[in-house]
Amino acid sequence: MKLPIGHLVSGSMLLLAASAAQAGYNIDKGNLSAELNLSFGSAALFSRNLNFGGGVINQRTGELEDRENANWQEFFLAPSLTGSYSLGPELDLLAGASVVAATTTGDGDPAGFTYSSDSDVATEQLYLGFESNGWRFTAGDQDFMIGNGFIVMDGNLDQFEDAAFWLAPRHAFKDSAVLSYTADSYGVQGFSLKTDGDLGGYRMNGANLDYYLGEYSMIGAMGLGIESNNDDITVDGMEVYSLRGIGLALPSLPELVVSGEYAIQTGSGDGMDYDASAWYAQAEYTFSGFDTNPRIGYRHSYFSGDNDLGDNTQKTWNSLAKGYIDWDTWVIGEVTGNYLFNNSNQVINEVWVKVDLKPNLTIGAIHHDFKLDEKNIYGAPVSSDDFGKENMLFMDWYPSENIATSVAYSRVSPGDAAKEFFGDDDFSVFELYFAYNF
Repeated sequence: MKLPIGHLVSGSMLLLAASAAQAGYNIDKGNLSAELNLSFGSAALFSRNLNFGGGVINQRTGELEDRENANWQEFFLAPSLTGSYSLGPELDLLAGASVVAATTTGDGDPAGFTYSSDSDVATEQLYLGFESNGWRFTAGDQDFMIGNGFIVMDGNLDQFEDAAFWLAPRHAFKDSAVLSYTADSYGVQGFSLKTDGDLGGYRMNGANLDYYLGEYSMIGAMGLGIESNNDDITVDGMEVYSLRGIGLALPSLPELVVSGEYAIQTGSGDGMDYDASAWYAQAEYTFSGFDTNPRIGYRHSYFSGDNDLGDNTQKTWNSLAKGYIDWDTWVIGEVTGNYLFNNSNQVINEVWVKVDLKPNLTIGAIHHDFKLDEKNIYGAPVSSDDFGKENMLFMDWYPSENIATSVAYSRVSPGDAAKEFFGDDDFSVFELYFAYNF
């Protein structure tokens, strides 16, 4: 998925560099301030040797389609209106609303989530609230992100009639409430968030604390509990706890920036115990003596698997409402992360090189090595933990404040586990992306 983030919450201002600039029409009249935006996004995608030559599973019917290739297009249009009305020096009323119209044309995506007949127009954000002396409360359908989206960011799965699976223009949590307090050095949020039905329709209730160490660095902690009445997913009674650090650097070596997060899923419900974990650690070094800011990076990510799928303990990590803010965060691998795995039962090592040819033009290359934590794929046993290696080239170009474009090519060579389960062909995708914010 490749979508600029338009609305960032407390604790997530560190991610502004991953966002396309927002343009809009501002209204200031007396005590009323408002902003009207209109965003357009499009993508043309071309994939070869789907599922390593194994074909496509239609997610609606469960039937295997003997297709080798997929060429498809995605589009969305999203008008939005946000505003505030001042009731006094320290009290503002808040409101926001948006609509997303999306469609898919062509063959549909390689995972079988969307086809050319899929399209929809629906409200996305719709909330009311107030803000006073650092306090903010909003209720309704709204965006919300914790940290860099490792666990909580995207409340919607864009599949079936939602269309635009790769662009994924919908993020808002439904029937949600967020109470936050923000000071100069810290921020705290209490939240109750409900995902859409395609993602499971479960509710997450919890709290998050961020402590800001600098303009681009923070540490934080989160805890949440899940309530669910959906028998098709196993999350009811789950508790999730995490500790994280983002954008940390030593004053003596500011060129080296490290980040990491550790999280566990515990608790019990509906006869199931939860005992899963996930974590990542990454470092990026920028060669500051060059105008092009060349940088190299490494990240190790772990998402637990289950070595006994028949017992009453779920050890497989559930990615819940993870988000997407930039390449590989947190759709890891444009092929593997979008169409094969969802940050579960994986051990991933990746290295990257990025260069800013111009302030608005970045090129890069990313190498991924995917291993299975436990030797099974979707519950089916395999004899190896070697899933495959994915290599990616990309270019991001922002020719103006209003325009974001990307070109990317990614190719996965199957390891022994993928060959045993899927097939032995290289699985690739070529992506063209264009977005305009009016």
